[in-house]
Amino acid sequence: MRSFRVLAHLLSYPQAQLLENMGELTTVLSDEGLLKGRVQKNLLKFMNEFAATDLMELQEQYVELFDRGRAHCLHLFEHVHGESRFRGQAMVDLADKYKTKGLEIGTGELPDYLPLMLEFISISAADEGLELLEQAAPVIATIGEKLKRRKSGYASVFAAVVALSGAKITAADIEKAADAALPDIKSLDELDEQWKEPEAFSEGLDCDTCGPDDIIIPQASGGVNG
Repeated sequence: MRSFRVLAHLLSYPQAQLLENMGELTTVLSDEGLLKGRVQKNLLKFMNEFAATDLMELQEQYVELFDRGRAHCLHLFEHVHGESRFRGQAMVDLADKYKTKGLEIGTGELPDYLPLMLEFISISAADEGLELLEQAAPVIATIGEKLKRRKSGYASVFAAVVALSGAKITAADIEKAADAALPDIKSLDELDEQWKEPEAFSEGLDCDTCGPDDIIIPQASGGVNG
C-alpha cells in the first residue's frame, strides 16, 4: 500500500527531495487508486500548491504547526496518554510491532510519530495495518479538524489518512473532540504552561483503564466523516 508511504512523506519535515519527487508521489496515488472523490481532489490540490512553495517557507510552516505546541502534535500518544505512565509501555509495545516488520526506529524518533506509523502500515498486511490505523483514526481526525479550522492545507493529508482507515466517525463527534482537545498556542508563556501541565486527550478518556498499547479515544456512534 504505497499510498501510505506517500502520506508519510507529506507529513514529514519538508526537504528538497520531497519537492523534487512530488510528481512521482502524485502518480503513485493515482495508480493505486485508493483515494476517491473530494478527498483525492483536495489532497492533490495541496500537493500541487506544496510543490510550488519555497522550501524555507514550507519548513517554517511545518515547525509552526507541528513543533510549537501540542495541539497538532504528530506523536499520537501525546493526545491520549499525555505524560502518564501508560505512554512509556505503549511506546515499547508499538516499537515491538515495528520490529516484526524489520522497521527500525532511528535515534531521536518515537514510535507514535504518525509518519513512522504510516511507514509501518505501508509494509504490513492490509488487515494488520488497517486495524492499527482504525484505532488511531479518531485522534488523527481530530488533529485534522483543528488544522482545517486554521485553514491549513495539511488538513487534506489527515482527511486522506482517515478515509483510508475505514473508521466510522461522525463529523459531530470529531468537532466535539476538537473543541475539547489540546489548545492552540498563542505565546511562549502558553507553550511553557501547556508542557508544564500535561493533559489527557479528552475528558471522556480514562487513562486508568487504558491498555498499554491502546490509542483509542471514545468511539463514535456511527456514520462516516466527510
